[in-house]
Amino acid sequence: MLFSVRPKERREELYDFEKELEELKKGVRKCPLTVLVGMRRTGKTSLLKVALSELGNPYVYLDTRLSANPTYRDFMNIVRESLESFVRRYTPLRRRVAEVLRGVRGLSITLSPPSVDVVWRGGGRLEFSQLLTALNVVGSELGEPVIIAFDEAQELRKVGWVSFTRLFAYAYDNLENVRIVLTGSEVGLLLKFLGVDSRESPLYGRYIHVVTTRRLSFEESVDFLIKGFEEAGITIPHQVIEDAAKTFGGIVGWLTLFGYSCCTKPDLCTEQVDKVVKIAVDIAKQEIENFLESRRSRRYKTLLKTLTTERSWSEVKRRLEDIEGATINDRTLNELLNTLINLSIIEKTNDKYVIADPVTRKAVEELPS
Repeated sequence: MLFSVRPKERREELYDFEKELEELKKGVRKCPLTVLVGMRRTGKTSLLKVALSELGNPYVYLDTRLSANPTYRDFMNIVRESLESFVRRYTPLRRRVAEVLRGVRGLSITLSPPSVDVVWRGGGRLEFSQLLTALNVVGSELGEPVIIAFDEAQELRKVGWVSFTRLFAYAYDNLENVRIVLTGSEVGLLLKFLGVDSRESPLYGRYIHVVTTRRLSFEESVDFLIKGFEEAGITIPHQVIEDAAKTFGGIVGWLTLFGYSCCTKPDLCTEQVDKVVKIAVDIAKQEIENFLESRRSRRYKTLLKTLTTERSWSEVKRRLEDIEGATINDRTLNELLNTLINLSIIEKTNDKYVIADPVTRKAVEELPS
């Protein structure tokens, strides 16, 4: 269903993202490393899961959203669960896949059908290069590449015990039957983490296939909501649909939440979208509060408050200086703005800065000064 709040896994559940889906599949087929980027809630995970389903390749899917200070055990639990799912998914070849993976130092797999148990043996840490090599062997024997997908891959920068850029470069150069796919909502951070423009990065100079998700136009947003309500068998006044399309700024995740909420409680949507907007704003507010708590500089809050309205660089500087009553160094301001751009919290268009997501804008407006 269009209004399902879970990531989509079939093409018919997507809305008009055929171009992006085909570009993603094309990248996975032809390039060792593909990157899927875009703002939060613009459908990256859904696109990835539909592509994995349609490509038909064996795949390992890792949801790499981590806490602020992840431990080795935290990350390895993600790897363990992903490998168990991978082995379980390929019933006819389960024993052979398990046999190949058992050759990885530090890894032990126990098969007790229908369950699969992956545990770490010995005192050392898992050799990730051996794990990728083993998956390459699996791909070679199956006659098709194994896809290794890292969702929200910018989080990997928190893992200090593995050099993922070296690992990805090794796979790129040597493992013909492995494809790496990375998604990221903090676009600048992900590209900086990969070091695609840095001569010091192991990935420098290698072609990376980049696919970008997008916001829907106003017309597309209206059409998405109309089709979703028709699918659900619910009639909503057209004016309410148009109000929602304007309010949620083409962010398909927010539009989906609106549609889902209307289907769950139709009385929310008979006259206005305010109650559903409040739900979305509360979610965005928590995300922004978490971000501000993780930052040492108090200027981020002031800056975000300033950028609820579109402003030029000079306007931003003047406003911050007026609030603080002191001069702000140009370099410092640039660093603050670039951080917010890299996190995809703000965007720069025609030399003007503004918070990218209209719901996040409302959330910031409601934060106490």
